[in-house]
Amino acid sequence: MQVRKPRTAFTLIELLVVIAIIAILIALLVPAVQKVREAAARLSCENNLKQIGLAMVAYHDAHHCFPSGFVTPSNWSWETALLPFLEQKPLQDALQITTTKLSVNANTQLALPIFTCPSDVGSTPDNPWFPLGYGKSNYVVSEQVCDGNSKIKIAQITDGTSNTIMVGERDTLRNIGAVWPGRDSSPPKVGVASMMGRPNWPINTKYDAGTSCCAADTHGKRFAWTSLHSGGAHFVFADGSVHFLAETIATDPLAGTDPSHQDVHGIALPFDYPLVNLYYRDDGHPITGVDF
Repeated sequence: MQVRKPRTAFTLIELLVVIAIIAILIALLVPAVQKVREAAARLSCENNLKQIGLAMVAYHDAHHCFPSGFVTPSNWSWETALLPFLEQKPLQDALQITTTKLSVNANTQLALPIFTCPSDVGSTPDNPWFPLGYGKSNYVVSEQVCDGNSKIKIAQITDGTSNTIMVGERDTLRNIGAVWPGRDSSPPKVGVASMMGRPNWPINTKYDAGTSCCAADTHGKRFAWTSLHSGGAHFVFADGSVHFLAETIATDPLAGTDPSHQDVHGIALPFDYPLVNLYYRDDGHPITGVDF
């Protein structure tokens, strides 16, 4: 009588079943990991803006006004003015923003985590839309709070600091992002979009004027606030509070194409849309939490 030896290996069918089970588990696990990663990136981005908001308020306490969006003729930015309030005083000292003009060097090419959203991983440390190589920023300021050479005080925000956008997001995949050191005017027709945002287009409007900035962008989509977070973007208001505004929040549908509906020299326009109202500091239109 023959004694059958115990089997010591898997059959082909058993091996295929195990592989299939592993594949199913991976398929279930990968989206969960991606969701956790994005949730962490979104929280980090929100924290960046919270720190920026606190730095803005601290700057106002120290100087009795908000920083200029940029200063001429040096072209250093509002973000460089905030550096001492973001534990970056040595970097500001090295930049010598009070005695030099903006230029490309090792310091202005630095990637600063406080100014970058972790979700925007496509172009670190520089911003490919700005070929000079300045350090990337994902946060753009409102001209209603920090304009060129401005010294805007809280008292001038008559609509209320809790109802006025101060800084918002702009990524480099949907749009052109920004740079933190200063006003980079090298890309054709970029204007002040290297550091400033406007409500002329809905949140998360895609830049669609080609693969370079910004000669073909005749309707100013480069100024839109955008993010890689699902459904909207983060903003910090003039009181330092951070809000996630949905991409569905209404803005003026004509602002992107009709010059008479676009922001001109910071003068409030009479168009009553929530995103526009949150942008202007003194348009007189009431805003409540229900609006955003």
